Amino acid sequence: MMSFSKNATPRAIVSESSTLHEMKFRNFRVAHEKISLDIDLATHCITGSATIIIIPLIQNLEYVTFDCKEMTIKDVLVENRRCDQFIHDDPLQTNLNGLTSQNVLYSDNSIEQSHFLRSKFASLNEYPETDSKSQLTIKIPSSIKISLEDANALSNYTPITPSIKTTPGFQESVFTPITLQIEYEIRNPKSGIKFDTVYADKPWLWNVYTSNGEICSSASYWVPCVDLLDEKSTWELEFSVPRLVKNIGTSKLIGQNGEESEKEKEDTPEHDEEEEGKPARVIKDEDKDSNLKNDEEGKNSKSKDAQDNDEEEEEGESDEEEEEGEEERRNIEESNNPSLRDVIVCCSEYSNIKELPHPIDLTKKKCIFQIINPVAPHHIGWAIGAFNSWSLPLISPPSVDAEDEVEEDKLRENVVDNVNDTMDDDIGSDIIPIQIFTLPTQETDELTVINSTVVCQKIIDFYSKEFGSYPFTCYSMVFLPTAPSKHMDFAALGICNTRLLYPLEVIDKAFSTTNELAWALANQWSCVNITPLDMNDYWCCLGIAGYMVFQVTKKLMGNNTYKYQLKRNSEAIVEQDFEKPPIGSTFTGSSRPISWSSKDLSFIQLKAPMILHILDRRMTKTERSFGMSRVLPKIFLQAMSGDLPNNSLTSSHFQHVCERVNKSKLENFFNEWVYGSGVPILRVTQRFNRKRMVIELGIRQVQDEELGHEKVVGEEGFFKSALDHLEHPDLNRTECFTGSMTIRIHEHDGTPYEHIVEIKDTFTKIDIQYNTKYRRLRKRGGGANDENGVENNNEEKPIVVDVNCLGNVYMSPEECSRFSLTEFNRTSESNELLKQNEAFEWIRIDSDLEWICQMHINQPDYMFSSQLRQDGDIEAQLEAIRYYEDVVVNGGVKSLVYSSILFRTAIDERYFFGIRLAACEALSKYVYDPDFTGGVKHLIQIFQILFCLEDSNIPKSNNFENPKLYFLQCNIPKYLAKVKNENGKCPKLVKQFLLDILVYNENGENKYSDDAYVRSLIENVVKVALNEYKDKAYMEKVKTQLLRYENLVNWLSSYESLIKTTIMYAKYKLHKVGAYDFTELTGMIMHTLTLGINNGDISRESFQNEFLMVLKIMLLEGGLKNKDALVLFTEILCFHEDSYIRDKSVDVLSECVNLVVMDGSLDTISDDIKSSVQSVHNEVKNIKSEDDIELFLSGHYVDDMKIKIEKIGRQNISGLIQICRDMFKGYSPLKILLWDVLNLPVLSLYQRKQIHDLVRVMYTLINSFVVRLETPRERRLVAKMNSNEEGKLDIVIKRESILKVHIKKEVTSTVEAPKKANKIKISLKGDKPVRKVEKQIVKPKVTSKQRKVKSHVNRMGSLPLRFVKIQQQPRVMVHLSSVPYSQFVQITKVTSRSFMVKIRTKNDAKN
Repeated sequence: MMSFSKNATPRAIVSESSTLHEMKFRNFRVAHEKISLDIDLATHCITGSATIIIIPLIQNLEYVTFDCKEMTIKDVLVENRRCDQFIHDDPLQTNLNGLTSQNVLYSDNSIEQSHFLRSKFASLNEYPETDSKSQLTIKIPSSIKISLEDANALSNYTPITPSIKTTPGFQESVFTPITLQIEYEIRNPKSGIKFDTVYADKPWLWNVYTSNGEICSSASYWVPCVDLLDEKSTWELEFSVPRLVKNIGTSKLIGQNGEESEKEKEDTPEHDEEEEGKPARVIKDEDKDSNLKNDEEGKNSKSKDAQDNDEEEEEGESDEEEEEGEEERRNIEESNNPSLRDVIVCCSEYSNIKELPHPIDLTKKKCIFQIINPVAPHHIGWAIGAFNSWSLPLISPPSVDAEDEVEEDKLRENVVDNVNDTMDDDIGSDIIPIQIFTLPTQETDELTVINSTVVCQKIIDFYSKEFGSYPFTCYSMVFLPTAPSKHMDFAALGICNTRLLYPLEVIDKAFSTTNELAWALANQWSCVNITPLDMNDYWCCLGIAGYMVFQVTKKLMGNNTYKYQLKRNSEAIVEQDFEKPPIGSTFTGSSRPISWSSKDLSFIQLKAPMILHILDRRMTKTERSFGMSRVLPKIFLQAMSGDLPNNSLTSSHFQHVCERVNKSKLENFFNEWVYGSGVPILRVTQRFNRKRMVIELGIRQVQDEELGHEKVVGEEGFFKSALDHLEHPDLNRTECFTGSMTIRIHEHDGTPYEHIVEIKDTFTKIDIQYNTKYRRLRKRGGGANDENGVENNNEEKPIVVDVNCLGNVYMSPEECSRFSLTEFNRTSESNELLKQNEAFEWIRIDSDLEWICQMHINQPDYMFSSQLRQDGDIEAQLEAIRYYEDVVVNGGVKSLVYSSILFRTAIDERYFFGIRLAACEALSKYVYDPDFTGGVKHLIQIFQILFCLEDSNIPKSNNFENPKLYFLQCNIPKYLAKVKNENGKCPKLVKQFLLDILVYNENGENKYSDDAYVRSLIENVVKVALNEYKDKAYMEKVKTQLLRYENLVNWLSSYESLIKTTIMYAKYKLHKVGAYDFTELTGMIMHTLTLGINNGDISRESFQNEFLMVLKIMLLEGGLKNKDALVLFTEILCFHEDSYIRDKSVDVLSECVNLVVMDGSLDTISDDIKSSVQSVHNEVKNIKSEDDIELFLSGHYVDDMKIKIEKIGRQNISGLIQICRDMFKGYSPLKILLWDVLNLPVLSLYQRKQIHDLVRVMYTLINSFVVRLETPRERRLVAKMNSNEEGKLDIVIKRESILKVHIKKEVTSTVEAPKKANKIKISLKGDKPVRKVEKQIVKPKVTSKQRKVKSHVNRMGSLPLRFVKIQQQPRVMVHLSSVPYSQFVQITKVTSRSFMVKIRTKNDAKN
């Protein structure tokens, strides 16, 4: 992608750690690019022109190169002179668009050689070869002189660049800029640009947009550029698009017949002409009225100035009314006739748009955008379509008192006006306008859009105030149904999937959508304006953006939600980091290209913000340090002022800024958390020493033994875990984590004392001084409802601080007896008197969340009870819940005390809803026992109390107005579905309860949708039914409910087909265990395939979800081993008209591979008949010995041995990979289809990457390939090695006859004359006479008379003949066979219909 100077050696640079797969030394930089695109939606064709201004970095610049993929270069101009000396080398075209019969690699090889095909494409390799890059190389004519010039004299060189000093590598003098112009054409692009024109009869829904899901591999598909993140320049984009929807695919050039009439029709339709006539008449009437008024006013002695003012006000009001009336009429006509809708271009910096008429085509218009801030090509995006647009109002305008509703409403109206007209506005200078664009469909109406995105204005306002100015002038969001990712980030633009939008009646997506939008806006500061210099620096940008998301979450949702999210993220990292590489070197040796769609950055997106959080907590512990609140604004300020070179951030620079703010070195922290993998697992022991009055703590790190214990596959599935294992066999685990830790001890007087300690080794012993005078504790109360404790008779009574105690509900004896609860003050299974002898109430290790770790503390259970009830910190409460959960799971304790504590926690509405959910989950971990009144029974009682009629399983009518209760209502059935008894089965009590909830669910009086809730109930009921599928009565009830809800959704479709797709998958699961006859599978597949996208009964998203679910069921039901089904799948993968379905089909295949490998269901699926015959044929070929025959005849393998081997293999990821490869290595149709697909030119870059990665896991790649060469029949090439006198080795290649047989003498004598050779042995003695006689006898026989031998072969069957046996006694015979010969097996007679076999045992052979 780059040109190199003569002294630059690319080979030397490859050895460096750069994972941008590009060389650092360049001989030019791009200063400005002007792109002109003429887009034809009807033919999927783009005609483009790129004017590129480059600044040479060397004086003898001879060649420049640009990335150009899948485009046709028409012409090249250098300084307005035509240049014919250019080469466009595109391996994507040459390697794939040619005839496959002429492809040597394709013809004679298979999927095991796919890595050789992958090496031919630069985008798919970390260090690509030069000839694999898609480059346009242009020779700079020698007539162009390059000399040093003053940079100040070039300040106005480009039309929109304020100064050329912003160019990277600026010095006082720069070389002469060179202007290049490239004309090109793109037809039917597969990557980088996505056309969506599936609705043939609805052109107003057609759209085209850019996609940058693959980092540094997307922009070069639609514009010649240097596709690197650190190659930033200013931009000017010019689009030629149809004016109206009806103009798509049409053209009307100026000068053709009917020009004037056509122009009038296009510019001013009939209704516009009528509208223009009306205001003129109104003005005349107003003039007359004004004259009369003037006469009257003259009589009343009014001044002329007042008259003029009145007239101007009246005219202004009338103009506004006319404009509003015109807009209303236009909206009505567009709704009645959508073909009259305007075609809108949405691009970066939307507020700078300029619309001009097309110079030669009356049916088109030009839209021009300018981007002043330097931006990388990867972050230049646009979208074109007949969009609806909305401007978001400001929720909380600057300097507005929220309590003053009147002023707020007035300012809000002003803000809306300012958003519509952002130019020359005083109030709007502090406002960042946000524009929303959607397709004109019923699902994306104004209420849905505003309901989902109204929070964006508050988010972007918070970011700009807390972290620095917004780097652009505006922000636009386009929501499209085919966007491959949830959001794709461009400069001042975000292209999102419409699945982020949710209507008013759906509340499930409120948190997830807000989080995604917060990420999209934060990426504008970090990841777009500031980019990583190297791919391994990406964690810095993602960490900064994630930290900003944390802070806005705290602002919008409160401190409890913020802390709960931090704790949940920490637990998720502990669960996943046993198999992940360090985030600072994740992309060294990883699959290319790095893709957002394939979740290559998902773990970094999870861990990097948490690392910045714990770094902030540690930095703020030191004096005069402000942590990340000072680091991030400083970095953003450096980017604005130009102190950050090219706005490219590196890990070393980020560490340097943190050290400057912290005023101390942080090298150990970065080595442990960034460049090392894993997380600490701490086991803490504590003991109070009464003699020394200290608390002795011992902190031991045991992550080497316990991290990832009994875990084989991560949460992302087998495929991702296997790929991580193949890419990063060495994880570079951190053996010991060091740093400060805050320990908070709540002593007996209720005062929390914090102690900061240093952890420096795997085992740290700490003595913490006790602060309060030790005395025997009183029995502490339980809050307002607690009775007085035991009084102390001493005169000096201890001071007891009143603590608001949580969980003090259901404390009366009647309630305790009814719900089988223990007393509130009983908090331990041991002796309650031990609490009075404790020196402190509870202890918190890492109370400020300065570590991402898993903690185990050996404090007693009553301390955890006090921590749960009295500590207001969300993290402390969650740690206490995790303790009870761990005791229930690993301790096997059926404690009614613990169950009562968890019951009161879940039922107390004062607790945060996340803590209540965790308590319910802990109750579900109890093993069900009919005689035990707690655990699962308490969990059912919680649901009955909150959501059911009194003393029944019948739920009340749904009411989702309280989101906290809604989350409980959705998750408790999910936890109940996991309950097991001692035999591992789901109890009948739970099964019947879940079925009753589903049967009696009623949502008639609820204003919110229950589609997500019903989907969860169906999944849970089916899960418990599968657990004991032999219960036919229960299974029939489940199938009845599935049929009932299926009829309901067929009559009234659910939101995004959630219920319908769930029922489809439930039927497959039931069919898998033999409980359901899936006869409608074929009909369901055909119905979905023939339904088509043009069906207006369901939304686009619903159709996509249903289609992908049918595809998944087809593959799991046997399609992975059915050639016809695989052919259908590959056709959908390559040729389906919906780009979203094409991209997600690869993910469906990966998901199916995950499922069949983990549950082994592929072994129960039979191959198709042809493949079975071929596999038997291949196994017969491999028979080489008698043991192989016995193994073949006995059934290949012993089943018990196979089960044992597989069980052992499933204990680690390497064994699972081998099991996966054994599953698929014998099925050739899948190999052939995957190999054929990879050699087709129709795949997108994302599809090609995913298939290559999947093949790497499914098959053992062979580092050799077969090449078939045509040679003459008579002679062949032979290589001979000769050593000359100088000691050099010469290799001579020449043609030699093919038939050159060397016959050994021993074989000739024994075969042709065996009897006479025996006579010679008997009659002669000694060696010398024997040699003489041998010459006299053997020579005549060979040279004189040849002996003719008649040969005849009796052949049986069609197996190939592979073995030859030469028999000397009693007569010379040659036997041919397809199986190995054995002295124990002899075929005595063979006919055309039968044969006789004589078998001898070993004992017979000895006799």
